[in-house]
Amino acid sequence: MIRPARLLAVDIDGTMLRSDGSLSSRVLDALARAVDAGIHVVPATGRPMAVATDVVDASGLDDFWIFANGAITRHLGRDELIRAFWMDRVVVVELLDRIRRRIPQAKFAVEFATTMAYEAGFETVVPNRPPVPPTVDLSADLERVSDPIQKLLVFDDSIDLGRLWDEVNAAADGLSVPSYSGLPFVELAPERVTKATALELLASDLGLSVDDVGAVGDNHNDVAMLEWAGTGYAMGNADVAVQASADVVLPSNDDDGLAVLIEAMLDQF
Repeated sequence: MIRPARLLAVDIDGTMLRSDGSLSSRVLDALARAVDAGIHVVPATGRPMAVATDVVDASGLDDFWIFANGAITRHLGRDELIRAFWMDRVVVVELLDRIRRRIPQAKFAVEFATTMAYEAGFETVVPNRPPVPPTVDLSADLERVSDPIQKLLVFDDSIDLGRLWDEVNAAADGLSVPSYSGLPFVELAPERVTKATALELLASDLGLSVDDVGAVGDNHNDVAMLEWAGTGYAMGNADVAVQASADVVLPSNDDDGLAVLIEAMLDQF
């Protein structure tokens, strides 16, 4: 059953965007109508802000955004950092060592607070070009850049994503919990931090209860927020495990399932 929400957390890839990466006019109109109705529409994405600029610009949403799977919460209209969870640099170095020993051919990207460093090839697996060129020595960048670290990314085009996740999960045991969002890399965030972590704290900031919150997503990294929210909505294109974590299954992203949800919500206002 679709229920009205005062805060609607929305994943980007596979949820807000169609499979070809476009933002449909129907979804764009529905998002604008939700904001006009007083709903806090909060994009909650695994992407760092640096590689989400295309969606930020296209959506026109300038309220709260959750980036990096919950590690960063910002208010874009005020250009204000609301909350951040950082990875321990010693843990990141240990993760790199463990994963390299298990998957010697794996490559990495590190998201810092204000920049990023990545090994060649990462620019081909993200939706838009990173703001800096690839590095020739990631370990040196870890020593050189003093900014705190928000996420470690692992990619390897020689194996499928499921196997990559299994290998990274085994390597990261006890240090971090990996996730993936449908893009071809595995993400490692601060221990126990998820989109649900950020969403729960933001709802508290706004004086909202869990019953005031709806969450929409399609992938592994959305499950925690779908299970936590008052009502969790899985996209029709989500796999069976993600759909099982939700209360309602919507039409697919290519059938504008997010717009279908928002239109039904607004009909109840």
